[in-house]
Amino acid sequence: MHQNAKPPKVDRRAELLKVSREIMAEKGYEATTVSAIVAKAGVAQGTFYWYFPSKASIVKTLTIEMQNEVQAALTNVFTAPASVDYKIERSIEEIFSILSNYRDVLALARLVDSASDNEVVFAPYHHLIADLLRYEQERGTITSSIDPGIAAELIVGSVYYANLQCYLYHTTRPVEQYIAGTAQFVRQALGLA
Repeated sequence: MHQNAKPPKVDRRAELLKVSREIMAEKGYEATTVSAIVAKAGVAQGTFYWYFPSKASIVKTLTIEMQNEVQAALTNVFTAPASVDYKIERSIEEIFSILSNYRDVLALARLVDSASDNEVVFAPYHHLIADLLRYEQERGTITSSIDPGIAAELIVGSVYYANLQCYLYHTTRPVEQYIAGTAQFVRQALGLA
C-alpha cells in the first residue's frame, strides 16, 4: 500500500443494515439488541443512533429498500411495449425473484409494521397497477367492468400473500407453481383467460 493511499471508506449505514439483518435472521427480531448490532459492526452505539432512531427503523429501512426494488422492476415491466399477458407474467416473476432475496425482511416487517405502515408500503403499487389497468381498459384489452383501483388492491394483496405462502410458510410447492398460479389468477380476474 502506498504511503498516501487511503483505506477504502466504509459505508457505516450499509454495514449496520447488513449486520442487523444477519443478527435478526439468526436470533429473531425480539432477541436482537442494538448492543449486539454495534458490537458485530465494530462501531459505537452513538453511530447506530446517528443513522437509525431505533431497531424498528432498521426493518422499515429494509422494507423501503425492498419496496424500491419492486417498484423499479414493475415500472420497467409496465413501460415496456408488450402485451398485457406478458406484463402480468413478467411482473409476477420479478416480484417473486426480488422477494426471494428479502424473505427475512418479509417476516420482520410483519412483526413491526402497523396497518398504516402497510398502506404506505403498498400504495405505490396500487397506483402503478391501477394506472396500467386504466390504460389497458382504454385499449380494450381488459374488461371495462372492473374498478381499476379495487382490482389493483386485490392484485397486490394476492401477489403479496402468494409470496408469504411461498417464502414464509414453507410450503412444499415449487416457486414456479406459485408464479404460474398467481399469474393465471390475475389474468382470469381481469377477464383475459
